[in-house]
Amino acid sequence: MEIIDYKFKEIDNQEIINKIGTKAKSADIEIKLWEENGQVFCQVDPGNIVKFCKLLNEDRELGFEYIRAITGVDYEDHMEVVYSLYSFVSNWSINIKARLDAEKPEIETITSIYKGADWFEREIWEMFGINIKGHPDLRPLLLVGDEDFHPLKKSFEIKWEERQYKPPKFFE
Repeated sequence: MEIIDYKFKEIDNQEIINKIGTKAKSADIEIKLWEENGQVFCQVDPGNIVKFCKLLNEDRELGFEYIRAITGVDYEDHMEVVYSLYSFVSNWSINIKARLDAEKPEIETITSIYKGADWFEREIWEMFGINIKGHPDLRPLLLVGDEDFHPLKKSFEIKWEERQYKPPKFFE
């Protein structure tokens, strides 16, 4: 990615909503777009996340080439993965929400589109237990690796117990 002659551009969230809505409709991707607190949000079916991210990234007019963050959210009745993307070309931002089943949360990886998604997706898998299907390397990122829990889930309970430290076979 190369940025040539970058100049700040005023943004119009309604223009973003109209442009993305039109492109998604022509690509046969059903989405819901809205503005909240000065930011653009989008709800997309988890089965369409790769197709939608690919559209946002590869369309020259949209140019969402940068992934700011991905995070998980655990609600009472469902889970969500939230993607925050940015376009240097247009100075546009979008937050994409994919609602997942609480019992079996899973979503496809977007690492083939955004290489920077790798660590975010590993963290979501480790902390929330959301299965990132197709991820090239879902090994522990922050925890030791022998845990069988996901500490950011609402159902997680802290249990105080003595544990024997098991050093890893090798350090990364």
